[in-house]
Order: sequence, then C-alpha cells, then structure tokens
Amino acid sequence: MQTPTFLYAAPASNLYSTTFSILSYAKWVHDTPKLCVIDNHAMAQQFKNAMHSHHNYSIHAISLKNIAQSDCQILIFSTLSAAQEQHTLNTQVQFPALSISLNNLDCETGSAFCIYKKNQNYAFKVNMESLTQSKVHIDPRVLLLAKTTEPNS
Repeated sequence: MQTPTFLYAAPASNLYSTTFSILSYAKWVHDTPKLCVIDNHAMAQQFKNAMHSHHNYSIHAISLKNIAQSDCQILIFSTLSAAQEQHTLNTQVQFPALSISLNNLDCETGSAFCIYKKNQNYAFKVNMESLTQSKVHIDPRVLLLAKTTEPNS
C-alpha cells in the first residue's frame, strides 16, 4: 500500500481567515454559497462575525441529522471524528459540497480540508481523495500555499 501524500499549508493566525482563504480558491455554482456549520451554533455565529464584506456566504448552523435536506455547498465539521465525517459524506451529502474539518488532524479520511493549530497559527492539510469527491472546482493555486511533506515530518 502506498503511503499517503499530504499537502500542508503555510500558517495563518486565525481559524476563520484560514477557512475563508481556502474558500476563496473555490469556484461556486451559486453567487452566495451556503456554508453550514454542523452541530456547533456558537461557531456558526463566529463565522458570521468573522465574515468580511468581500466574502459572500450564507452561513447557517445545522444539525447533523438535517444535512441531507440542507443543500449546503460548504460543510464545516468541528465535533465529529474523521470516521463520522466520512460516513456523513458518503451517506448524507449531496455533491458538489466542500468539506472542512476543524477536528481531523490526520486528514486521511473525512473532509477535503483539515485545519489545525500549529504553534500560535493555523495551517491546513488537503485530502486529495475527498477533494475529488467534493466535485467543487478548487483553483490549484491554493496548493501553492502548501508543500509536499511526509506525514510525520
């Protein structure tokens, strides 16, 4: 079995700016993509507070059980395990939909982008298989923020 290759992004100082930076590289079908924070109302409110006028997203807090009916183009997971994320993506999500995890350090399964704290900053990993599954076009320049490294380096 081939060892997975991960892409690690350059650090940023804010979870929300990191997320919106990633999203700025996506091509959306709708002018105002629906961003759904799963099972974390407080975080959804923080995304609303952090959204600047140059970002155009409709931000919602939704329950995990309502994902199938939600029509979300962006899913933010912060409370599920990687296995739960993967199961949800495989069984409840209508694609295209881009998934971002705030609780999946390994990023081997589950979300397409996994944001994590590195020292005092935030960085992210990209799961290329999940990104392909998302069916959201991401400008490859987002990967210029990252460098290829081995998992434990």
